This record gives sequence, structure tokens and C-alpha cells, in this order.
Amino acid sequence: MSAIPYSRFRRNPAKVIEDTLDSEKPVTVKRTDGRNFVIVPAREFEALEETAHLLSSPKNVRRLRESLKQARAGKLREIVIK
Repeated sequence: MSAIPYSRFRRNPAKVIEDTLDSEKPVTVKRTDGRNFVIVPAREFEALEETAHLLSSPKNVRRLRESLKQARAGKLREIVIK
């Protein structure tokens, strides 16, 4: 994640936002008072929310770990959903 000073953001917020959307990566805006903030493209934010949701249940975390273990061992099974 990149970081820029607040003064740069304040000079041209539209450009910073456009650059963030183009790169599809968050950018931290650093303020001199230490109260920094992050600009995150919506798609990235939604992915973070989904990941947090999936990891919020210990039971689901166990299932995901087991699935990852099976995938790394080459034990994959294709399921076709119609």
C-alpha cells in the first residue's frame, strides 16, 4: 500500500482518487497530526469484508484450512453446478 502526504491529497483529491481506482490498490493519506486515513477502491473493500466474514466463524476457518490442505495435496474434485 502506498502512502502520500495529506497536502498532496488536498491539492488534487480527484487525481488521487482516480489514481487509486486505476491501480486498484489502497492508498494511505498521512496527516501531520497522525490521524491518517485510507482510500480503498470499492472492489477491494468488498473483498476485505468478504474475507473478514469468512474468517469470523471458527468452524468455517477449519473448513477453509482443510480445503486448502486438500488442494495443495492435489486432492481436487470438480463440481459442476447447473
